[in-house]
Amino acid sequence: MINSAIWRKTIVDCRGQLLASCLLLVLFGWFFVWLQSLFKVGAIAGLLSLLPDFVRELLGVPLEQIVTPLGRLSFLYVHLVPVLVCFGWAVARGSAAVSGGISRGTYELILTLPIRRVSVLFAAAAVASGGAALLAASLWLGNCLGIATVELEGEVPAAAFLPGAANLCFMTFCFSGITALLSSFDRDRWRTMWLASGFFVLSLILDMVATLWPPGDWLAYLSFLSAYDPQAMILAGPEMLPMSLRHNSALLLVGLAAYVLAGVVFSRRDIPVPR
Repeated sequence: MINSAIWRKTIVDCRGQLLASCLLLVLFGWFFVWLQSLFKVGAIAGLLSLLPDFVRELLGVPLEQIVTPLGRLSFLYVHLVPVLVCFGWAVARGSAAVSGGISRGTYELILTLPIRRVSVLFAAAAVASGGAALLAASLWLGNCLGIATVELEGEVPAAAFLPGAANLCFMTFCFSGITALLSSFDRDRWRTMWLASGFFVLSLILDMVATLWPPGDWLAYLSFLSAYDPQAMILAGPEMLPMSLRHNSALLLVGLAAYVLAGVVFSRRDIPVPR
């Protein structure tokens, strides 16, 4: 009875954000396809040829692949809007896992009941993981609707974007776990959110430096975002499966490890009175 109440509360607390985020991603997925249909391949190729070398390296895939309809639509999975929506979900759910309940005073009451703290964290982790999958599926659904309703230059199979959607899902899960780990040490949700945001920015900088500076390619091992490369997976062809397994398994393992460590910290720490 108590466990079911914990699950219901966890779902109710996030359902508004989840529904709004899913709707936004479906609409943006369709809009992005429609927007790309307005540009011709020749115009895109001419524009990309003007890009400086360091920007081409950041793209991570050859320009001749990017100018194809498949390559242009693959940008959807690295676009700022979907990344920010998934970032917001991961930060919100991860910070709510521990420090959110402490700062609201919820855990001061709940944790006096005969319930294991790990069960509370597990409910938060499961909801965050399910939401990550729904967000990625929503973006892919919008992508599919756009392909089905908008006339494009050449045929683009919707299934080709599944590796990108899966990579987005695992990245969101991984970052929610990292945020939950930060949350397990803290008592203030806003501070946790700021720390998680700073960690994300630092990871992004490390990934960019590792990409642009060959002697510093080892820095990629310090950034979880180095395993987030949906565009390359979509355009990888025969190499897609091993690449997807390698990147997604890394994100999964980091996310799981972060949640396990968060559970250890949460189960042993004191729960302070909210300020």
